[in-house]
Amino acid sequence: MATFLPSVYAFFAAAAAGCLLATVFGELRRVGTDRLTAVTLSALVATLAAAAAVVGQFGRPALLFSVFSNPGTAIFRELASLLLALLAGAAYLAALRTGATRRTGRKLSLLAAASGLILALAVGSAAVQPWRPVWNTWTLVLPTAGFASLAGVMLAKSLGAAGHESAGPALSVLKKAEEKTGETASEPLWESTRLAALAPLVGLACYFAAASTRTALASLLTGANAWLFWAGVIVPSVLLSFLAAQFASDTLKRNPVLGIALATLSAFAAGAWQHLVLGLAR
Repeated sequence: MATFLPSVYAFFAAAAAGCLLATVFGELRRVGTDRLTAVTLSALVATLAAAAAVVGQFGRPALLFSVFSNPGTAIFRELASLLLALLAGAAYLAALRTGATRRTGRKLSLLAAASGLILALAVGSAAVQPWRPVWNTWTLVLPTAGFASLAGVMLAKSLGAAGHESAGPALSVLKKAEEKTGETASEPLWESTRLAALAPLVGLACYFAAASTRTALASLLTGANAWLFWAGVIVPSVLLSFLAAQFASDTLKRNPVLGIALATLSAFAAGAWQHLVLGLAR
C-alpha cells in the first residue's frame, strides 16, 4: 500500500466535504445556479478521487466486496460516507439542473451538507484504534471536520463574490445597497471566517486534551515532524485564513480566487494532519 494514499484520501474527502457544506451556504445567500452547479460538480469529482484513494489502499480490489459484510470497521464507514456524499451531491445537482424550487434546493443542499460533514468525520474515525493510546479517542474525528468546515466557509465566500459579479446589471442596485449597509450589518455566525479559522484549532485542542496524547503533542510541536505540523497544518489553514479574515475581508468577498485558494489549503492541511496522525504510534 502506498503510504501517501491515506493523506490523498483525507485531502480529497475534506475538499469534497467543504464543497458540499458550501452548497447550503450558497442557498442561504441565493447564489446563482451556475455557481452552485460548479461547486457541486467539484464535490462529486473530489468524492470520486477520495474513493479511488481508498480503493487503492486495498492492494487487491477484490477485497472491496468483503468490506460491506463488516459494517463495524473503519473502512466501511469511509466507503459508506463516500457513497452517501455521492448520492446526496448527485441529487442536489439534479435539482439544480432540472430547475427545482428554491425550497427543494435548500432541503437537498442541507442533505448534501450533512453528508459532507459525515464524510469529514469518517476520515478521522479511520485512525481510531483502542489498542493504541494516541489513537484511542474519538476526538480524532474533530480536526478534519474543522478543516472541512473552514473550507466550506471559504468556498461560500467565493460563491458570494462570484455570484455578484455574474448576476448582471439587474442586481447591480442590490449590490450597491448591500455595500452601503455592509458596515452596519452583522455577519452571520455561519459566515464568519474568523470563527471558521478557529474550528480546526478547537478540534486539535479537543484531541490533545486527553492525557494519552500529551506526548504526541510535544512531538508535534518540537519533534522531527514539527515542521510539517506548523507548515502543513497550522499555517496554511488556521493562520492564513485568520489573517485573510482580519486584514483582507473585503478582498475575500470580492475575489473568489482567494477563497478557493484558502479552501484548498484547508483541505491540504487535512491531508497533512492525516499523515501526522498515522505516524504518531509508529
